[in-house]
Amino acid sequence: MCGICGILDRRGSLSHVFEMNQTQRHRGPDDEGYAFINTADGAVVSLAGPDSPRELALPAHRDVAPDGADLALGNRRLAIVDVSPGGHMPMSAQSGQVWITYNGEIYNYVELRETLKTLGHEFSTDSDTEVILAAYAQWGVDCLPHFNGMFAFALWDGPRHRLFCARDRFGVKPFYYRWNSGRFVFASEIKSLLKHPSVPCLPNDQSVFYFLSAGITDHDDQTFFSGVNSLLAGHTLTLDVASMQLETRKWWDFEINPELRGRSEAASLANAEHFAELLGDAIRLRLRSDVPIGSCLSGGLDSSTIVCLANRHMFDESVVSRRLIGDRQKTFTAAYAEPEFDERTWSQLVIRKTGAEENLVFPTAQGLWSEIETMAWHMDEPVGSTSIFAQWNVMRLARRRGVTVLLDGQGGDELLGGYFSYFPHYLSQVRQQAGAPAMMRAAWQLSRVGGSPVVQLLLQNGTYRLPWRLQRTLRRRTFETGSGVQGWQFSEEFLRRFADRAWKPPSAVDADGLAGILYQDVTTTSLPKLLRYEDRNSMAFSVESRLPFLDYRLVQWVFSLPLDERIRNGWSKWIMRASLGGVLPEEIRWRRTKLGFATPEQRWFREGAGHIRGWLAGGDTELVAPYIKSGVLRQLRELSDDALVAAPGVWRLVNLMVWLKLFIGSGSPESR
Repeated sequence: MCGICGILDRRGSLSHVFEMNQTQRHRGPDDEGYAFINTADGAVVSLAGPDSPRELALPAHRDVAPDGADLALGNRRLAIVDVSPGGHMPMSAQSGQVWITYNGEIYNYVELRETLKTLGHEFSTDSDTEVILAAYAQWGVDCLPHFNGMFAFALWDGPRHRLFCARDRFGVKPFYYRWNSGRFVFASEIKSLLKHPSVPCLPNDQSVFYFLSAGITDHDDQTFFSGVNSLLAGHTLTLDVASMQLETRKWWDFEINPELRGRSEAASLANAEHFAELLGDAIRLRLRSDVPIGSCLSGGLDSSTIVCLANRHMFDESVVSRRLIGDRQKTFTAAYAEPEFDERTWSQLVIRKTGAEENLVFPTAQGLWSEIETMAWHMDEPVGSTSIFAQWNVMRLARRRGVTVLLDGQGGDELLGGYFSYFPHYLSQVRQQAGAPAMMRAAWQLSRVGGSPVVQLLLQNGTYRLPWRLQRTLRRRTFETGSGVQGWQFSEEFLRRFADRAWKPPSAVDADGLAGILYQDVTTTSLPKLLRYEDRNSMAFSVESRLPFLDYRLVQWVFSLPLDERIRNGWSKWIMRASLGGVLPEEIRWRRTKLGFATPEQRWFREGAGHIRGWLAGGDTELVAPYIKSGVLRQLRELSDDALVAAPGVWRLVNLMVWLKLFIGSGSPESR
């Protein structure tokens, strides 16, 4: 796990790569390195920084780029696999004509290395980076489907005179870039890009509108910074240096099965067995590490499953060295004084079953408001809820307890239909394919297991019509009027520019029912922003987070199944529940409630009402003037505490103001 950055500039202005790299030091405090390449004649100079291993005996950079080079590659390394200096990056292939700076882990690197050895390749390290270089030498750009992992890399291919960049299938690892007038600048984090003077600190107003009005972020290649793009998940970027032409293309996607029902009970039992095998192997691969490893544990179905399955592998020394984990697996849990948000009743069932070591952290309102700027700086872009602060605390605790790698359950809900918000879409599909009586039965089953009341589910579904007066009363009691900034609060000019560009989901979703909704959430609306939170929270504390539910083999197989393997008899995540008998505590396997990563947000807002008013009255309020109508901030400040914290969009508004202060008002992070 690392931070990467680089500059391709025909004018040879490359010295900013040192500051860009230093800005990402938290991503890789163990090592740093630089490669300066003359793309015309192939000459390469490798330089060291203050954190580079002395054993490499590389010359120090002293903030001066070598003459004649027009490509600079930088790397910050968090040493996970082969922690020796042999894993130093940027790394070159044996020919010295191919160089890579890489962030991530290729979990199947052991098997790939053996395959490549049979094809004549030799290896001098135990790193997965060297496996990528050998795979590229063997298969070229077609090496990517061979990788089971999370990755973002930039690879200079001297013989082909091109810079080849790639991002993993789901975008677990980030890749941002700026392409302008023959200059290409890239990095793992936007704050690193902003250290280059060619990258402007200007807000992307379209992204601001999507966020304030609908909470949509990370859904396409646009960012909150004008002119800064994100390489999309499952895409490559190729820059041909001879023609200075840049091309992006999708290298991976998966198909979906929109069918509602499966064919037989025997097939369903076989599916459950195969699910357990795939998830178990995904966890086994993600336990490969040369540094201590642990697991996040919330007490929900996903994290509990990972902890229980990981416990079976963690004491197999062919998978994980016992010296790394001690006598017990370490788990990390966010806990609260409020029973409605505290899941220790559930997480301790897992602790008792596995004998794992419990590590608890108690996030507080005081902590949230005292750290909001630091957290926002690490996030790069605004965030939609306070749940990230709970995760922030969990990652910090893991690092303090000496754990460098954490398994986490991100992606399980989007893969298996775990959110209650999926139920109305499911009911709609049942009605379309099986009729209204079947939909009524399904609604009753969902409400019996623990979902919303039947009437609410049918109202959300929009296919059942109660008398208008009763509908109005129920909606008023059960549904929010909207959690975003309201239309009347926007400035007239801002609303005029973007009201007709409100975000809409892809039209193909309707044709594929719930399967289409799940595909959209995995690829566009839900998972991409959660993966940004996961990456920034973990890397802020130099922790690598690994996500077994996003093993591509598991994802593409589950999406090939009919929907009743996800939701059946009122139970979400049916196939996982069916596959875990004897693995999970039964109370969790058939748990009816779900919190997600909920926090006592309303209490935190109420306790932080003074902080909220401070932001609404601060010296940076002029930064939000292009977006919010004059007088709105004053109206919000004059509300009572209870009314203020309940005001729609208040968190988004404050979060945007924090972001504007840190990144726009100052001109860039740390004033460049």
